[in-house]
Amino acid sequence: MDERSQERQDHEKEADQGLWTALEQAVEQEREPALDLWETLGERLDLSQRKPRRIAHVEVAHRTVRGEEYYVLKHLEGDTYLRLDARDYFLWELMDGQHSIRDLAVAYFARYGAFPFERLMRFIERLKENGFLEEKPVHVFGAIVGHLAARSWIYRLKRFSETFAQKEFSLKNVDRFFGVLYRWGGWIFFTRPAAVLYGILFLAGLTLFGRELATGTYSLTKTGESYGLGLLTLAGLIYLMIVSHEFGHALAVKHYRRKVHQAGFLIYYGMPGFFVDTTDIWMAPKRARLVASFAGPAATLLLASLCSVFIAIFDSALNAVLFKVAFICYTLVLVNANPLLELDGYFFLMDWLEIPLLRKKSLDFVKKGLWEKLFRERGKFSREERIYAVFGLLAAACTGFFIFLGGYLWQTIIATMMWELRSGQDLLFTFLMAGMLILLA
Repeated sequence: MDERSQERQDHEKEADQGLWTALEQAVEQEREPALDLWETLGERLDLSQRKPRRIAHVEVAHRTVRGEEYYVLKHLEGDTYLRLDARDYFLWELMDGQHSIRDLAVAYFARYGAFPFERLMRFIERLKENGFLEEKPVHVFGAIVGHLAARSWIYRLKRFSETFAQKEFSLKNVDRFFGVLYRWGGWIFFTRPAAVLYGILFLAGLTLFGRELATGTYSLTKTGESYGLGLLTLAGLIYLMIVSHEFGHALAVKHYRRKVHQAGFLIYYGMPGFFVDTTDIWMAPKRARLVASFAGPAATLLLASLCSVFIAIFDSALNAVLFKVAFICYTLVLVNANPLLELDGYFFLMDWLEIPLLRKKSLDFVKKGLWEKLFRERGKFSREERIYAVFGLLAAACTGFFIFLGGYLWQTIIATMMWELRSGQDLLFTFLMAGMLILLA
């Protein structure tokens, strides 16, 4: 038997006996293992020797807010985004696979005069989780736990409840669809003449709708003499308004040559709805983000104005339905444009002020920092502190107002509907209300 064959048999024998047995025999025979095991393990466990490498397919947007720089990274293949400050971006540029974590820390210290170890490790984890590093995160134990849990009926029940609470069904090629829609006429809505026409229609429509609402000619809660049909009509019209609203957002994204990643249907706590993913507008300048936030309510407002003008000009059998359309549109615009709720108005204000997480920061400041500033420090408020104080107090007042409004609507409208429900004459309404109570439960 030649020397090579003998060596191969020895290696197979060592593999069969196991790692630790092989090491023990190597020590007894006073010979070194084929690999320096301890040195290799030390190098692998020494995180400072790791050399993170950023992925190649990334788009970077550079922004400056009141003299402070920040960057937005877009993963071109995974469609994920990260916002970085100037210090994190400095580290990002050094992650070329040639610099170790130790090198990054030294470079950061030379630039900023501070050791960034905790910051650096958190930053690397953020990059890995969002797919911005070539080194992919592997959640071994999480995958094992998930695989074992999938066998139980509790897991299946939980998955069903999560689907019932929120589940998205995306459509294919939505970016191409909205691109064609924009080229075939959607661009007209973003011209100067269209903006002037919006203003005229808004003033005329709101005035005419107010006049019709004051006369009480049309009912909001009934279709014919049925609350049930009225509820179905309102529900259908609401979905129509949501579609027009989301189309406004999507066309604005295409106007600024950005991508609509997803669009489709969703189930939200048992109720169907629609959605459009416009996150790619984050890569556009401030004006584009503001227009994209405003475009949804603007589309709904345009529809409401057209319905109000039609009702005033024509005596049509459709006027009762169009009045409901106008009412729902104006209501949705009022709610969506409210910057104190986390809807379009809030995101518009947040982009305009360029303060991320405005609501959370404001409420935290009102709970703690405001009273210390007023009664202990008695110092001047910075720009951000003034914004946090005003927004936080208004948000708290808005919550109280909606509680009052809910009580008022219960006494004036809902109580009347529930009283007629007890009579049992409107079976459709009885069935629908029972379904809504089940969903609420």
